[in-house]
Amino acid sequence: MSNPNNPFAGLLGASDGKSTNENGSSNHEKIDMDVDQSQAEEKIKTINNIVQNVFHFTINANAIEGQSDTQLVYLEELARAMNPRFYIDLEALEQALFERLLLHDIQQCVIPKTSTVLKEHVIQNQVFPYLFSSMENVLSFNQYDKSYIRSALEKMKELIFRNAVTALKQPALFEGQDFASQLVEILQHVGPQSHTFFNDLVNAFVEDGDKDCQLQLKETMIPVLQKIHTDIHKSNIINLPIYILPSIQLFASNSNLAQILIEACEPKIETNGRLYQDSVIGALLNLSVLPRTTTGVYDFFDNPMDQSATSVTETSIWNASSHLTNNLHKIFLNLLKGGPQIKNRLLTWIGKCLKTNVARGKLWNIQAGEMSAATMTCVCDGFMINLGAVLLQLCQPFCTKADDPKSLKIDPTYGAVPPEECAAKSVHLDCLHSETCLLPARESEDGQPVKRPTSESYNFVTECFFMTQKCIDLGVRVCAEKLYRCGQELGRAQRTLSDVSGSHRAVEPMRRRALFLMTKFVSIRCALLEPNMLNNLHRLQAMTCTWLVQVSARTEAQAGSYAPCSLQTIRLPITTPPPDTLRCIPEFVLENTVVLITMARRTISALPDEADISGLLQPALTLVLTFMGDSTRTYNPHLRARLAECLEAMLPNHPDDQQPLSNIASFYREQLFKEHQHRLQLVPCLLDVFVGIEMTGQSVQFEQKFNYRRPMYLVMDFLWDNEEHREAFTRLAQEAEENMEAVHPPLFLRFVNLLMNDAIFLLDEALGNMAQIRTLQTAQESGAWSNLPAQEREQNFANLSHVGTLARFDNILGRDTIRTLVRLTAHAPYVFCHPTLVERIASMLNYFLLHLVGPNKKNFKVKDMKEYEFEPANTVLDICRMYVELGNNERFCAAVSDDGRSYSPQLFTLAEAVLVRIGGGGLISSLQEVATRVSTIAEQRQRDEEILANAPEEFLDPIMSTLMLDPVILPSSRTTVDRTTIARHLLSDQSDPFNRSPLSMDQVKSNTELKERIHSWITKQKQSIPENRTSTS
Repeated sequence: MSNPNNPFAGLLGASDGKSTNENGSSNHEKIDMDVDQSQAEEKIKTINNIVQNVFHFTINANAIEGQSDTQLVYLEELARAMNPRFYIDLEALEQALFERLLLHDIQQCVIPKTSTVLKEHVIQNQVFPYLFSSMENVLSFNQYDKSYIRSALEKMKELIFRNAVTALKQPALFEGQDFASQLVEILQHVGPQSHTFFNDLVNAFVEDGDKDCQLQLKETMIPVLQKIHTDIHKSNIINLPIYILPSIQLFASNSNLAQILIEACEPKIETNGRLYQDSVIGALLNLSVLPRTTTGVYDFFDNPMDQSATSVTETSIWNASSHLTNNLHKIFLNLLKGGPQIKNRLLTWIGKCLKTNVARGKLWNIQAGEMSAATMTCVCDGFMINLGAVLLQLCQPFCTKADDPKSLKIDPTYGAVPPEECAAKSVHLDCLHSETCLLPARESEDGQPVKRPTSESYNFVTECFFMTQKCIDLGVRVCAEKLYRCGQELGRAQRTLSDVSGSHRAVEPMRRRALFLMTKFVSIRCALLEPNMLNNLHRLQAMTCTWLVQVSARTEAQAGSYAPCSLQTIRLPITTPPPDTLRCIPEFVLENTVVLITMARRTISALPDEADISGLLQPALTLVLTFMGDSTRTYNPHLRARLAECLEAMLPNHPDDQQPLSNIASFYREQLFKEHQHRLQLVPCLLDVFVGIEMTGQSVQFEQKFNYRRPMYLVMDFLWDNEEHREAFTRLAQEAEENMEAVHPPLFLRFVNLLMNDAIFLLDEALGNMAQIRTLQTAQESGAWSNLPAQEREQNFANLSHVGTLARFDNILGRDTIRTLVRLTAHAPYVFCHPTLVERIASMLNYFLLHLVGPNKKNFKVKDMKEYEFEPANTVLDICRMYVELGNNERFCAAVSDDGRSYSPQLFTLAEAVLVRIGGGGLISSLQEVATRVSTIAEQRQRDEEILANAPEEFLDPIMSTLMLDPVILPSSRTTVDRTTIARHLLSDQSDPFNRSPLSMDQVKSNTELKERIHSWITKQKQSIPENRTSTS
């Protein structure tokens, strides 16, 4: 827009006009610096030449004579008014500039008239591009140091901005001009001169204004922001116009514009969370690899199967995302530094945005998929991930390391402030008061909640921390769960597609569905794994782990503050009472760490080697060991189970890994479990949470319970191979043996009982599903499905796929459970042979051995057993190993023989035949010894049963219908049961089985009178048998 010719030509001697002498002849006037020329005339000529070069107008009709490439606008009316003067001095410049701006038919005023191609910058008829071009020209003369020239240049700047302000305040003078578009055009230059011009214009506008100045400025700038918003909306993360981010940065860094920017981003309806993305900043946060709307398409990864192309696209998107969030961070930072009022408005905007979008994080919203009530009223996934990335950058100054001293200033009571007190205490996120916290609020004697502790006010570090954690909860956590569910759905779709023949008419829709799910999966993964965001997230969560542990170890506030303030040495288990501050910390603060680490295991690149070495896993393991096994510090058993899942994600490579870790990452993790200062707490914590899932008193679905326990099995497998941790299992088993009759059952005893419960349920379900699969496959192979209607045939395919998924789930978990039982029976057989457990372990082994080696074993033979993770041979081997380990105990052999449902003398013979075929020959001799002992005891038990048949009803246990040997009275229901029966029941459920009242073993009373009668009757029965036999003979 500036003159391409040398702007100093007039000052260096080029002709600037034509004058007439007394004889009528004309001469070219030259600007020379002849000392004989008057100083005043020299200044006038110099300034006139600068004016012509800056503004491209003149009042001298002959100004460009002899200059072939120069064009000027001739201001004819002004020339007549100033005749005979033909130089424009500073006094005339103001009128000349104003007249130039109001000139309509500019092209008719250009000299020389012979010009055929007019230069754009000369005939520019738009006010702001013209003034901006003039300002650029003014700046080109800055190298001159003569005072009168510099003074003239300052005057020109002043006149440029005065006319610019006049145009903005009186737009009616310039009818038909779109000033908003013109200002955006200036911003599109991106260079420092355009931003300086814009800033100076705003400052001049404010300085020239009155009390309504800010309102006038807002009316001027809102259309500018709207046009920028429109440009953002037309763009995506890759092709965002280069001018936009610097322009918003300009608004944020100018105190007068920052207020307008914030106000323009505030939605008209504050309760509708989705409206927060309908603004300039919201539109920028919306830019992502993910769709902006529920029905939007995934714009990237057209061919997700092409790993090379996918990798290139990911890198491009990550670079663009990093550039976006870095600039947004600068924008937010400038707004925070813009003064108390602007800072308060920005924090309020963030707080309300998070509050009105809390529905995003609800379980029902995630399970509902793409279409739910929340997706229609909440911002999109990309928005929340980007906002989280920006807030993470704001957190970095206080999480440079896991134990950053600045992080110890975070006040844990922030989330307990009730909404009515938030404004007075500088709390801008006023929705945390209703969040579920690590511990519930205390209750008064009348059942009312006791007010939780709060501070008088909260610092920025505290507020930034909790806002970031809530944003991670609504963004990263939600998307990580969607990624996991999408991966599961993709796996099912691919398995279904492989099951359908190529000629089936449903193949193409299935293929399109699988491709869509793959694109979706890759897109969500790309959004979550942006490297810079992940690194910042690692640092924040490492700090959070340390902070949570420090808070949990505090017993009281220090120096009037609830923040930890200083580091304290941690010794686990923590024996002090839990602090009330844990009743103020929302659960999502702890769960966010679980999400990060488990996401890392599901998606390997989410936790690179650098994260291990930079110190995330050390504090994370301390956190897990602090909260996982301590229900006094984490009330929610489901959250404690998630911590066990987090523990599994920290393991080094194991056989089930689809994507193994690098060697260095695997080695580092192995050392973590060998050298961590609190590693000896691993086994007791793990068993405690395993048992805790069952003992919650809450309704826990089987599938959910086993989903929690499966990672625990993997951790146990790993710990069992380490001698130090194996000794921990041994100590717990010995403790259980010594306290089998304790009031509260030992941890290991309860653990073993639940293992058997799981094994019985899972193997039974697995065998049932395998039998159903065989039936379906047989029908399919026989051609029976071919004659069915298309809809019914497709339903059968879906049913086969569904049953197959359930079977695979049950087989995997059943295998893990049996594997754990094999190890424990070999290591602590005495626990399993205790009267409380022995009948259950014996009947379980008998039942499954009969199904797997008996006459019905063919019912479970299906095609592709590996696909369903069905390994009957290995299960038979494991069951036989347990028989051998426990078979030396007479009580166990008796329990095996007493099992009338599954035991028969032929059972072990059938097992031996199968062992020969599956490579278990080494177990046969040992199993035969067990079979002999069982057979001998069985004969004796048969004789005893004959003796004790027809026992009186009152002598029989009401639950098991067996003869009681040690009857006890339950205090609440007053029912009499056998001691062994109620002891076994209390391992799983510490309540009276007849009325559900709380119950423990110390409360039961021995029914001495009934016991004496039973044993007296038994004695008489045994004595009567020889008499009967003698009389018979």
